[in-house]
Amino acid sequence: MFATKDQGNRRAEAPGLTRNHHGAVARRLRRAAAGAVCAAAVALPLVGAAGAQAATSAPHTLASGWTSLALENGWFDYVGSSTAAPAVTNINGIVHLKGAIATGGTNQVAFTLPAGDRPATEVAVQVDLLGATAGQLDITPDGQVTVYSEQSWNNAQQFTSLDGASFATSGSSFTPLTLVNGWSNYGGGFASASARNVSGIVRLRGAMVTGGTNDAPFTLPAALRPSHLVYVPVTLCDSNNGRLEINPNGVVYVDVEGGTWSHAQCGVSLDGAWFAKSASLYTPLTLQNGWTSYGFGTTSPAVRKINGIVHFEGAMSHGANPLAFTLPVGFRPSHDVYTSVDMDNANRGHILIEPNGQVTVFAEGSQSVASVFTSLDGVSFAP
Repeated sequence: MFATKDQGNRRAEAPGLTRNHHGAVARRLRRAAAGAVCAAAVALPLVGAAGAQAATSAPHTLASGWTSLALENGWFDYVGSSTAAPAVTNINGIVHLKGAIATGGTNQVAFTLPAGDRPATEVAVQVDLLGATAGQLDITPDGQVTVYSEQSWNNAQQFTSLDGASFATSGSSFTPLTLVNGWSNYGGGFASASARNVSGIVRLRGAMVTGGTNDAPFTLPAALRPSHLVYVPVTLCDSNNGRLEINPNGVVYVDVEGGTWSHAQCGVSLDGAWFAKSASLYTPLTLQNGWTSYGFGTTSPAVRKINGIVHFEGAMSHGANPLAFTLPVGFRPSHDVYTSVDMDNANRGHILIEPNGQVTVFAEGSQSVASVFTSLDGVSFAP
């Protein structure tokens, strides 16, 4: 399992060396002087659980193709901050979730997916919790969805966003990945590492583990490599935060937030991780408030809608204000969206996307890590 069933008794870390792990100097993110940070960035516009529960009586209208999720065990629609009702859709074998939920209890099983939206193997997918902290959905083949939190369970109780969470129902048309440098498939009911190109989006699947310290687990086949450097957030064992650094030559590195390499040693989930193969057909975004394209091999921030799902790509930095850009009209959501993003040195954060198109960047910790580097690769949402 990628997370213990008991929040109070987290699984012991796999044996092995714990080290300060930020990646080789040659590929480390370039540091830049962080601009002035707006004080409002540290305060998230979220209501408490009680306010969310009170709002669940509001009616919801689902777009065509989406199925409402029946919440269980005391979980309820968040909707107190204009987020969507929890729902699911299956597009070409890729399941997408949306909405936000909360609970006043301690039962971590939030809902069961409809039969047609269940994975063939167990999957672990990163999600966003209160304060931009890390969470994880563990989804079993019987459709049961369990919520975990990296930090306090209170973060999941008050706010769990499903926006941006996605996974493949099966390994059909996926290409197996050859693991190297001591890495092996995780097993235990999880799929083997694999990848597939779906409408220009390269999706990863499966889970892997290592007893060593080499941070390069595989090289993507030529047909599945990005045209630019990408940084994609992933979930590690016990809901810890990490990312994949994917190079145009196909070499993939694993980075760990906080440098605790044992978090990657005991499990890295590839489920839910994806990136755009190229910038073709993407609409460039006009950055504001001092935000600029990051450069250094990454592509400029851009957006594209594929089969009704909005996909981002690119990286940015130097924001003097957390409001980074405004989406063009055709890409705006009908509700507030919160989705995880990768930041400097594999630190995590999230972006708030509002119906007026404004996109605001928040860091889990110091806002300076957002200003130094924020990746939009691997970020998507249902409008």
